[in-house]
Amino acid sequence: MAVFSTSGIDRYALSLEELENIPGGVIEEMVLSEGEVIRKGQAEEAAAMLQGPYYAGDVAKGAALGKPKKTADGKCVFVSFKGTAHGNRVAEIAFINEFGKKNQPPRPFISTANEKHAEAAVEAAAKVYDEYLKKNNL
Repeated sequence: MAVFSTSGIDRYALSLEELENIPGGVIEEMVLSEGEVIRKGQAEEAAAMLQGPYYAGDVAKGAALGKPKKTADGKCVFVSFKGTAHGNRVAEIAFINEFGKKNQPPRPFISTANEKHAEAAVEAAAKVYDEYLKKNNL
């Protein structure tokens, strides 16, 4: 008759419990790293797509990352557009460019950037999570 024994399984079970309770600071860092990738992507896409005689780069320069906020699903961070240009808020200019208006077709730089950089954003968060695991020998 074979005998099967293990050692250290209790420590492994404890590690899984620890993973379930990731500290809020780590989650915020993960969300911020994802948001920064998206913010940079939106700024790059704005600079590439919003060319024209009236564009001075204000939308790309105005892309800003907010603070992490608590939601029903966990935490999130918003990318917004700060400042003014041509007498209007940069956020308004970004909105009109994204969705268009009468006699101005949409130039969806925000949704394009979000799609292009989604995988890189997840990888950035995974890197933060991986560093947390390595730091705690998990």
